Amino acid sequence: MDGATYKRRQYLVDRAYQLRFVTRLFLVLLSIAALTCLVSSGLLWRNMYVPHQDASPALMTAALIAVSLTILVELLIAVPIVFFLGIRHTHRIVGPLKRLRRTLEAIGAGDFSQRITLRNGDALEDLAKAINEMAEQLQRLPR
Repeated sequence: MDGATYKRRQYLVDRAYQLRFVTRLFLVLLSIAALTCLVSSGLLWRNMYVPHQDASPALMTAALIAVSLTILVELLIAVPIVFFLGIRHTHRIVGPLKRLRRTLEAIGAGDFSQRITLRNGDALEDLAKAINEMAEQLQRLPR
């Protein structure tokens, strides 16, 4: 499981799963932004407009637009960050799972020389080590 022997070749290992995961993250982020916008508008209405009803409606509209634009800009900044982190996170799980499955299929077919190689920091390193030890023991058994 030496990190130097296995280089990352692609980030989208299981495109459907990873994009579904990132889409869910995006929808959660969008929901939070919408809720924040609603709460901010409500607080702005209650704290600025109701006590100061004689204030200009244009001023109130400008304040609501400013709050909404601020949230929109934050959302536009957050979306690519969430996308990148989501793909990176799923890659560190899906990649090792694919390698585990390939190696276990080979071991199941009788090729006990197969070993799982994961990068440092990948998920499931302990499981890969246990499977490698099992394969070594199976390889030592007389056939």
